[in-house]
Amino acid sequence: MELKAGDKVRFLNEKGEGIVTRVLGNNMVNVAIEEGFEIPVLAADLIKIEPGGMAGRFFDREVRVDFPLSAAPTQEPAVVPATAPQARAEEEDYDNSITSLYRQSGAGTTEGIYLIYAPHDQKWLMTGNLDIYLVNNSPYDAIFSFLLRDKGQDFAGVNYEVIPPWSKILIETITREDLDGWSDGIVQVLFHSQETLPVLSPLHAAFKVKPVRFYKESSYREFPLAGLSAVVLNLGDTAGQIIIPGTEALVSAVPDPAARQKITAAAPPAYIDSYRTTHGEAEVDLHISALRDNYSEMSNTEILKYQLDHFRRMLDNAITNNYRKVTFIHGIGNGTLKSAIVKTVEEYEDVEFRTASFAKYGNGAVDIIIHRSH
Repeated sequence: MELKAGDKVRFLNEKGEGIVTRVLGNNMVNVAIEEGFEIPVLAADLIKIEPGGMAGRFFDREVRVDFPLSAAPTQEPAVVPATAPQARAEEEDYDNSITSLYRQSGAGTTEGIYLIYAPHDQKWLMTGNLDIYLVNNSPYDAIFSFLLRDKGQDFAGVNYEVIPPWSKILIETITREDLDGWSDGIVQVLFHSQETLPVLSPLHAAFKVKPVRFYKESSYREFPLAGLSAVVLNLGDTAGQIIIPGTEALVSAVPDPAARQKITAAAPPAYIDSYRTTHGEAEVDLHISALRDNYSEMSNTEILKYQLDHFRRMLDNAITNNYRKVTFIHGIGNGTLKSAIVKTVEEYEDVEFRTASFAKYGNGAVDIIIHRSH
């Protein structure tokens, strides 16, 4: 019997199922279970319940896993073919590139696809190499293509793989000098599941980040799913990708916006949609009293960080979901939050800062205009 990354397996001696994420040796594999943990299991204690599935063919680095002689007394033990040093190194790199997420730590994080830039040495956020991860925080296999813009206007693919549910993959480790070449690209994802789950439309997400953003401590935030401080880009929420069966053709064919809205009303919205005021526009109140109920014990520094994190999260989500304008209400106060917003906007490409309508907001709000470059 052969097991490989991507195989769906069931435990023989206890209840439960999982997905093989890594082959550890001749008789041991790592299995990602539903609770979000990755555990080592003897191959003899597993049974493959599906032959890899449709997504399994993308896991082309097969490694033979043989049962111990006691598990198969009537058969000769299979021999693991010799592997060339280079191929073995590539195989080990692959095995080490996919790891499970800390789902308990990341409770409440929106399900979706994330791109994160994490300093290799977490003690020094603004110096040293960066690890680029693509994060699949969803119950689906994510079959992805990762492309970067070349010196012209074309894009070149640099990686494609399958990320198992609730996992992340290391795309590349880069130096700070390489940031220009790794901050402008496109990620495309097909969502696949052999379970009974809603059908999702493919994700096409363009990302563009100013390299200067990686040299500001305020750009880094804790990403509990990975246990890392990182520059985090939300490429798309799975809720915004759900297809309502039978409505796909109708939505594209119906010109009346009201009718289109009725057809798609059952689809869960992206997070920014809860602030939507009209098509492509939203209004977000950043007053701490509007963001959380219990804040009396927070210091001014903690409040400012919380407000900025929410601002960045909503702006990233608006960009991902093709909004053209978001009005952020920061209040008057001492101007600290507004100044921090101005500095944060400077880190983004194709985003423009404007003072919001004085008649409506006084001096207490700004408009962020999102221009489309892709």
